Amino acid sequence: MNTSTTFHKILRITVERPNFRDLVEQSIILTGRLVLLVCCFYIPSPANAQVTPSQQLPAPTRAGSGLLPLPQQMELTGKMFTIGKNWKIMADPALAKGQALMSLLQGLKEAGLPLSIVTRGSSGGSPAIRLVVKKGSVAIGASVDTNRTALARQAYRLSLKPGTITITANATQGLYYGIQTFLQLVRTQAIKNQLPEGDITDWPSVEVRMIYWDDAHHLEKLSALKRIIRQASTYKINAFSIKLEGHFHYKSAPAIVEPYAMSAQEYQELTDFAKAHYVDLVPFLDAPAHVSFILKHPEYRKLRLLDDINYQFSVTNPAAFELLDAMFSELINASKGSKYILLSNDEAYYTGKAPSEKPMADSLGGNGRLLAWFIKKLADRLHEQGRTVLFWGEFPLTKEDIKFLPSHLVNGVYSKASASDYKDHGIRQFVYTATQGAEPVFPNYYPLHTKTAIMEDGSDRSSGRVADMMKEIGTAFNQKLSSFMGVVIAGWADAGLHPETFWLGYATGTAAGWNNQNLTSADATARFMTSFYGPSQRDMDRVYRILSVQAEFHTTSWDWIASPWRTPIKGNSDGIFAQPQPAKDQTLPLPPVPNPGTLAIGKNTYPVNAERFSTAQTMLAGHEEVLKLLRDNKSRAGTQLYNLEVLESVAAICGQNLRMLVSLNQITDRLQEASSAAAANPALAVRQLDAAMEMVSNLKQQRDSTLAMVTKTWLKEWHPLVEKANGRTFLHQADDIKDHQPIRTIDLSYLIYRELHYPLEKWWNDVKKVRNDYAQSHQLPLVDKQLDWQRYH
Repeated sequence: MNTSTTFHKILRITVERPNFRDLVEQSIILTGRLVLLVCCFYIPSPANAQVTPSQQLPAPTRAGSGLLPLPQQMELTGKMFTIGKNWKIMADPALAKGQALMSLLQGLKEAGLPLSIVTRGSSGGSPAIRLVVKKGSVAIGASVDTNRTALARQAYRLSLKPGTITITANATQGLYYGIQTFLQLVRTQAIKNQLPEGDITDWPSVEVRMIYWDDAHHLEKLSALKRIIRQASTYKINAFSIKLEGHFHYKSAPAIVEPYAMSAQEYQELTDFAKAHYVDLVPFLDAPAHVSFILKHPEYRKLRLLDDINYQFSVTNPAAFELLDAMFSELINASKGSKYILLSNDEAYYTGKAPSEKPMADSLGGNGRLLAWFIKKLADRLHEQGRTVLFWGEFPLTKEDIKFLPSHLVNGVYSKASASDYKDHGIRQFVYTATQGAEPVFPNYYPLHTKTAIMEDGSDRSSGRVADMMKEIGTAFNQKLSSFMGVVIAGWADAGLHPETFWLGYATGTAAGWNNQNLTSADATARFMTSFYGPSQRDMDRVYRILSVQAEFHTTSWDWIASPWRTPIKGNSDGIFAQPQPAKDQTLPLPPVPNPGTLAIGKNTYPVNAERFSTAQTMLAGHEEVLKLLRDNKSRAGTQLYNLEVLESVAAICGQNLRMLVSLNQITDRLQEASSAAAANPALAVRQLDAAMEMVSNLKQQRDSTLAMVTKTWLKEWHPLVEKANGRTFLHQADDIKDHQPIRTIDLSYLIYRELHYPLEKWWNDVKKVRNDYAQSHQLPLVDKQLDWQRYH
């Protein structure tokens, strides 16, 4: 008996809901005895436990290990066959110019398989990839979303056999998704052009998998946004909500338009590109709060809820509604063909609290009722223009206010407390979660290295970001309290980090919206690393672990102080402060300045405490490791070179901070050595003072070169961050309520804002005077070198 043949014929792996374990069959019969074999296909536990830093992800060598989202049903025998350049693509003529076929051709070409198309007749005996679109040809199984028609349009079946690969779908959208799964298989196999035999039948659990892209404080070039949308579509992400603020060329609000802004024509071009890839471009506009980008301008001051606060519109001011109506209409007219629009009523804390709004709020029945009135008024206008309107069902809205909202709305944020009330009112539901919240530099994907389990934004990240997202989505779905139709995964770039760092969360979070069964966070992460970086990627998960920890340390390694440099904050979610409160910034103690004449310095004068210093020293080894891994993976990468360059820039930011912390204490060591030598060896003492000053000079060079490297990398895909361009001027004025890192500066120097304000230049000048006075008294040469610490260009 050929045991290998028997194994391949009998082993069947099925991933299907709801009884996954009952459907797994592993039967291996050998001559006269039972032999236990470990299957090459890993079957994940349904638990959502995140792996710890000491654990390793599942090895990405099994058939289908690079598929993300995880297909609903997958039967792979483990037996492989080869696809070569002699294969043909057979498709109906109606598909010849469609994006599904174009995607297949492009993907195969990138894999070194430039195949020809046959639209009529047979393949002439050649092996073929057959594309079939036939309504009702693919039946779907269990789902969370009750709109089965919409789900069926996205369903597909992929049959993999030697000589014949068939992708069948009910509609072209399903065909496109079947092709993406097929291309993931092609790209992620360890042996090039080797594919597993078997069958995949797949459909989404909910209709919409949306990501939120934050361009409030920067703007990608159009070519970059197209790349991003195309990449999103390969993960079956089918909605892309982009926040532009002043980066759209509003004719109705010309004062807010920033130096670089997307024209209506470019927006429509992006919409059409997205639609061709089965992605709905979703316009996003905040109202009535988070609108300092509008209300900071003198032209719109009269629209403020409170005259001295630029955070929120007055919802009762007719002129405010007219402006928002006009701005939304421009976005709608520039995105013809899109279905959704996002009315972001996020954090409208002060609705009904000002004297101008309180009478109407009281007459309607409360602040939440007033917000519901405003949402209805604006949402009805958007609905009249043919859009399905998403909003945030959150404070100050209460359960009692829901019945005053129009039922055509879709709630973008899930709450168990109010879920059934929205459902009873006919409002459908998304589950909101985020790949990043308030943390700067890099998302906290992995458990915190400290004992603290709560992030600054109040969220629990003790189990890791991916596990937390999957838990939020799975918990909501399992509660079955809402009429679910989608998930939205946000990344808030107002913390100043690069959105390219969000892809792990974007891909795994939306994958949970496609199929959240039988997929652990560890398996989802491993699948992402393989599908995103390719089967030859090396320890990319290790890169993410190191960057997560080092980025967090970047934030915690400096002291928080009341900022003497920026305008104060005037309120928070609890209300307006009686007196403005200082914004928060960071600093460190300075190295000591030696006493004149004696060069004496006090004991215990290190600027970096022992715990931070030790941590920084230890982390430098990890920094070198991550740089080496990134260089290695750049040599292996196919299509993710820019992403790896962005990760290198993040590593550079973290590494520069580590070196600075270590150097500050080493500078103090030189000062102590100068003090020890002052009485007996003046020349040595001066040399040690000069060495300390040279180390500070080197810190500036390292800081400046790091910022230059980051700027060069980020601006490959971003428009420049400048005050003036294209006949427009950016009004640099902070939000009165929200303290966002990018608004500290016009350019990317917000990344080194705390260093620019660290008073090393004063220290330099003080030490230089002590040094020169001491040198002069001992007939030694003087120095007149300047530091110019705040200059970084």
